[in-house]
Amino acid sequence: MNTADRVRALIKKHFWEMADEDSLSTGQYGVLPEDAEEFFEEYFAEFNVNYCSFDFRKYFPREGIFFLPNMILPDYLKSDKHQPSPLTVQMLITSAKVGCWIED
Repeated sequence: MNTADRVRALIKKHFWEMADEDSLSTGQYGVLPEDAEEFFEEYFAEFNVNYCSFDFRKYFPREGIFFLPNMILPDYLKSDKHQPSPLTVQMLITSAKVGCWIED
């Protein structure tokens, strides 16, 4: 089984079958951040991907407490004010092949 097929199998194990252009972080079928964290732990270990440049919150922004303004919350409870960037299956395949996080 080649790297691309192994990545697809890991995605299917944690979520469901996705096309290479599908995004885990955006769109109608985005995954929950909690589920994504568990997936990425296994992904980085299984494919020996250096994740130093991977910013989880870029793809899965912290939602915080929606009914309280950020200015009264401690930093760890503040929500991120940006839209998530798409994190595609193809990005995962490419990064697994080269061994470090690559953004498209």
